[in-house]
Amino acid sequence: MAGLRFSLLRPKRRTKPLALLAAAAVAMLACLPPAQAADTTPLDPNPGPAGNFSWKGFNWEKRFWGGAPQYNKSFAAANVSNPDTNGHITMNLTNPTGDAPVGAEFQSTRQGFGYGTYSTTVEKDLTTLQKEVVWGCLFTYDPLAEPGYNEIDLCEASAWGGGASYGESWPVTQGHGYWFDATKPPGEGNNTTVFDVTADPLTTHRMVWQPGRITFETFAGEGFAGPLLKRTVLEGATVPVPAKEQIHFNLWVTGGGGGDPAHVKPESVVIRDFSFVPASASAPTAPVSTIKLSATTTKAKSVSSTTLKWTGATGSSVTLWINGKQRTIANTGSYVNSIKGGSTTAYNICDAAGCSNVVSVVT
Repeated sequence: MAGLRFSLLRPKRRTKPLALLAAAAVAMLACLPPAQAADTTPLDPNPGPAGNFSWKGFNWEKRFWGGAPQYNKSFAAANVSNPDTNGHITMNLTNPTGDAPVGAEFQSTRQGFGYGTYSTTVEKDLTTLQKEVVWGCLFTYDPLAEPGYNEIDLCEASAWGGGASYGESWPVTQGHGYWFDATKPPGEGNNTTVFDVTADPLTTHRMVWQPGRITFETFAGEGFAGPLLKRTVLEGATVPVPAKEQIHFNLWVTGGGGGDPAHVKPESVVIRDFSFVPASASAPTAPVSTIKLSATTTKAKSVSSTTLKWTGATGSSVTLWINGKQRTIANTGSYVNSIKGGSTTAYNICDAAGCSNVVSVVT
């Protein structure tokens, strides 16, 4: 039931039109001078345009414009701190009048991160999160990418209002997942796994995004040496492909699912760390050559054998991608891959000129 509640209540994200975004960004930069960040991480070769602060190698801007997903559309740049002397960022959900909460969000100015490893360390006992409050944590998002906006949620947490009737009080759960078609309703256009939160004051989250595969991990404590609380692997053709996604963190109030969103009390979350390591190599995500790939699968006991057949590749060898991992094989036009156990496996064949279509097989 936790997964069902998560899917039914979670609103789609919406951002303002591109022209309004550009105008708002100009206004923001004019009224909020860039701050000197305490973080000393060297800038990435592509940190993105200058924003409000630099942090963990990238440039970031604070959201001051209104809109979804906050139920009353209210956000304030002042609710996001600059990095402190430890390089930590504090996000505050405020309610200065007592009946009109104000959310917090910041995003990378860089557009386009793509395949690689994303991680963040967060300071917050999520069992204390008010039932109307959503901790968006780290997510990638491109509002112009169709149909799913390329939203991948690494560590979103909420009780989603806690239940609308009969005194229901749903627990706070955390999610690993993504949207593959935001034109479809929640539960149909997304692929999400939810799990109960713990009272750990620190959690570290890691996501490895590969062609046709995303691996999510949540650990207790700072870093990856603590207990593994949840590991989720989502595979298949619905996994988002890179576009112009930006990295976001947000803290907001949902108006759905019951509760009393207008009167939530202040909340805060501290983000201690963030990192992004691009994939050393990744297969192109769309057909860019004349290679055509097909697959057939047979199963004997617990072993599935998939026969791949392709045409149009040049050269004596080709690169075979299996769930984002590459191997060099002879360009014979045929290859058999055997897998024990059931899973979804994505295949792709590339030569020096480009890559085939991606074929996903359920074994």
